[in-house]
Amino acid sequence: MSNPRTGGLLVVIVYLAGCAHPMIVRPDIDRLAVVAEGSRVPKTVGLYISPEKLNKEVISSGGGGDKVSYRPYADMEAGLYRVLGNVFQDAEVLKSMSDVDSIAKHSIVYVAVPEITTTSSSSGVLTWMATDFTVQLTCKFTDVAGRPVTSLSSTGTGHAEYAELKHNVSLAGERASEDALAKLQTSLQQSTELRK
Repeated sequence: MSNPRTGGLLVVIVYLAGCAHPMIVRPDIDRLAVVAEGSRVPKTVGLYISPEKLNKEVISSGGGGDKVSYRPYADMEAGLYRVLGNVFQDAEVLKSMSDVDSIAKHSIVYVAVPEITTTSSSSGVLTWMATDFTVQLTCKFTDVAGRPVTSLSSTGTGHAEYAELKHNVSLAGERASEDALAKLQTSLQQSTELRK
């Protein structure tokens, strides 16, 4: 006859092993350098992220065989908006790809649609936190009629030691997203297609 206490303990262990620990990959947007006024692209850009992407939860590897979970689009939306606002004359958030009212009201010239993929891992075997994180960020630009203008990509990496993660379990992810956004901002500044 099985021991009910042992069975209950196994259920708890299996449940915990299947759980993903929540973390955040939101960058410190105040660390993204503002572009000098005269160097900005003299146009207004609209940022569009679909509700499905904003709600998308990603689960990737942590330490000790555990997983971590986060919402990259929701966490990085403010950073994307800041980068676009740093580079362009103005930036607006769009409700849809064909948000006619906002496009007309703000004289939007381009629409930016981001794609984000991530990976994570850990050098630790006894803790769940991810010590290493990668954010692959691609931003596709179209005109307001939907015609492609350009596509720019960047890869951000972030590492955090266990001693740092004790104070901020999300630090590696935050560093990776900040790195990806800073590199994207540089690519935006250097893009000749966006200045035509």
